Amino acid sequence: MRSPAFLALAAAAAIASAQQSTTYGTDLNGRKTAYTSTAASQADGVFKRSELSQSVNGRTVPLESTEERVLRDDAGGRVVERIIRKFDPNGNPGGVEKQQVEERKNPDGSVSSTVSVYRGDLNGRLALSERIRTDAEKSGDTTTSAVSVERAGLNGGFELVERRNVTETLTKASSNVVVTTTRKNNSGQFVDALRVVTDSQEVNGQRVENQAQYEASDTGRLQLAAQTVTRLRKNADGSESKEVDIFRAVPGRADPTSKPALQERQLIEVRRQGENVTETTMVQRPTVSDPNRLGPAVRLTERVCAGKGCN
Repeated sequence: MRSPAFLALAAAAAIASAQQSTTYGTDLNGRKTAYTSTAASQADGVFKRSELSQSVNGRTVPLESTEERVLRDDAGGRVVERIIRKFDPNGNPGGVEKQQVEERKNPDGSVSSTVSVYRGDLNGRLALSERIRTDAEKSGDTTTSAVSVERAGLNGGFELVERRNVTETLTKASSNVVVTTTRKNNSGQFVDALRVVTDSQEVNGQRVENQAQYEASDTGRLQLAAQTVTRLRKNADGSESKEVDIFRAVPGRADPTSKPALQERQLIEVRRQGENVTETTMVQRPTVSDPNRLGPAVRLTERVCAGKGCN
């Protein structure tokens, strides 16, 4: 199963030559200011993406850059190499990471993969530090994947630190994805640590996605900790409206049976003009006087993207 980040980069590389995206917010004086900007381009089979942000003193500094190239792509699968360079808050060079993604096409139509992650040591040498293996199989509309995460130990060998079981059922009208993550406890046994269930379907002309996140409680049992409900509809003028309700567990509440409370509602409007996309996000949050009621909507960010592949 390919990760969402990999799919996004692959899609952008396939359709774009260049694009520029800038996210604006409002500073303390109410002035519109650029928070982050992203540039993506493709040339000679190499996809590049760079992200810039504002430092504490107001300068524009690099945050992260990614360079990706396909080393092999044939009937048996493909191999992709990705170089990620990170920077500190002041724009100074930080760590370098190389990922090699090897995908294998299975006879049933599913895709298995191995991701080898190399990270730089104190001397700048890249060393294999993590392996992520995904074994997938498909039956009808359902794909089941077993994911194992291994990391390098102090003795130089690799240790299994995490397992993920992924069940994905896709139809034309709906989708259901269940991801269960197990990690080692203090006794060295693998126990359920996290489960994310995502359901999506068409309801009354709009797309509704419900994502519930269950985390391990003090008793070791999985308990609903957060939930996001997203409603997406297409308007007659060609724009898209998205309403996102974010529910989170209230900190400090001892009652284990309590449900997450509505903490934020995002109102997102997406408008397209040619290849350009403008996305405006308004937000409502509970008021101090009445934590059970959302206050008026205020502008949070505005993202402007220009170029092929903007979404």
